[in-house]
Amino acid sequence: MLVCSLWYAPARAFGGTVTVAVATVKGALAAGHEVTVVTTDVLDLHSRAPADTPAEPAGARVLRFPNVSQRLAAANLPQPRGLRKWLSQHVREFDVVLVLDVYSSVSVLGARAAASAGVPYVLEALGTLPATRERGRALPKRAFLALWGRRTVREAAACLYLSEIERDEYLAAGAEPGRLHPMPPPLDLPDPGEVPRAEAPTVVYLGQLHAIKRIDVLIDAFAQVRRAMPAARLEVIGAPSSHGKALQEQAMRLGLGDSVVFRGLIPEAEKGRAFASAHVLALLSASEGLPVTPLEALACGTPVVLSPGCGLPQVNGVAGIVCDGSAAGAAEALLMLLRDPARAQALGEAGRTFAAGYRREKVVPELVALLERVATSSSNAA
Repeated sequence: MLVCSLWYAPARAFGGTVTVAVATVKGALAAGHEVTVVTTDVLDLHSRAPADTPAEPAGARVLRFPNVSQRLAAANLPQPRGLRKWLSQHVREFDVVLVLDVYSSVSVLGARAAASAGVPYVLEALGTLPATRERGRALPKRAFLALWGRRTVREAAACLYLSEIERDEYLAAGAEPGRLHPMPPPLDLPDPGEVPRAEAPTVVYLGQLHAIKRIDVLIDAFAQVRRAMPAARLEVIGAPSSHGKALQEQAMRLGLGDSVVFRGLIPEAEKGRAFASAHVLALLSASEGLPVTPLEALACGTPVVLSPGCGLPQVNGVAGIVCDGSAAGAAEALLMLLRDPARAQALGEAGRTFAAGYRREKVVPELVALLERVATSSSNAA
């Protein structure tokens, strides 16, 4: 099995795609398959992964192709040297290719090489397909779709979708209905054990410090929360960025002082404790392709306050609150949970059950079985 991913561990600053890729590789290895990952050497917005970075998980073969420009790679414009040649020489060695993404040279090169060699590939767009203003870079995405992306969708042996909305997006991009398969993202969700809640009422955000996440709206909402609950705290966890500096300045202008803490990027092993010790996780994104962070928080028993753009409407009233996305609406939802610990606890416990449906142990066997069927069908056809 060959996995094509623009980003791969340890580049966890890039979020859900890396999480899903690692979980998928773990599951395929556990099922007895040989797995090779081709990716770029980008580590974060500013640096590259060292050439001797160990493969994750052990047992996988991870090939990192150096980007021509780190700056372009960090801006989602990778130019991996040597990848095209390697694919042309080796893609026939694989039974099936899994492509994680639509809008990158890695996905296009992987899909084209597989199709040319007669090797079936499966496309898992992970919610990134919409070329809309809310998702950002709408015009470049539309151009990419027209030039390369639609062909990637059309020629896939199977396309995996997260929701009915994403299914419709695949159809609009030219996918055949018979090749569409529902598949939740396989996640290695944290299980921190018994962790006491913070003494102060605590809201946590974890993710990229990017404008699409609307953390500025969260900070405005938190300012309203703190007027009603002066002891409240907001923890913002994510890799430093230029947008993050603007957020820090916003918190200072609002007079929030040390009630808002920017913790930077924390180790993967510490995420579970960060979720479990908070009273609520907040994510007010304009649009989320793959809402991993809320699922991780729910797995830790922490209820969530989400915007409609997070794409998890089924959470509302079950494991948290989906507000209208405004600062006032978010503040109201946060206060409802912070003021009612019993309700928050009940929602958090229900969240554990909800998140269990996304655990790698449940999802990956279904995914691997589908990949095996695709590979077998292609072999029989040949």
